[in-house]
Amino acid sequence: MKFFVINLALVDWLNENYWWPVILFLVALVVIIKLVVMQPKVKKQVTTVEKSEVVIEFLGGIANINKASLDGNRIKFQVKDIDIVRLEGFKELGASGIFVSGNNVKMVLPFSAQMTVDKINSNIIGG
Repeated sequence: MKFFVINLALVDWLNENYWWPVILFLVALVVIIKLVVMQPKVKKQVTTVEKSEVVIEFLGGIANINKASLDGNRIKFQVKDIDIVRLEGFKELGASGIFVSGNNVKMVLPFSAQMTVDKINSNIIGG
């Protein structure tokens, strides 16, 4: 019986105070606006084939690449001339852990690199 009395008191208070739905609406509106603003920007979706072409371009073209291989999650490229490799392009592409040693470039790409490695190696062989 005590719960019923408290419940009635709450209902009476809500009926007497007309401003609470306005505040509730404003809070909900602020939350919705925050969610919309905080959504990540959708980048143009690029297929893996296009990404492979971009990777080859950043490496200085297929003529500059000696070999491509996977080393765990990292992709490793052996290039002829390291000076024409555009490392900034890889950073813009989202690559992380870029490591340059001699004519070797290692990095972790934000997409599956197996297709890129296969494409590069088949082009080098002449396929």
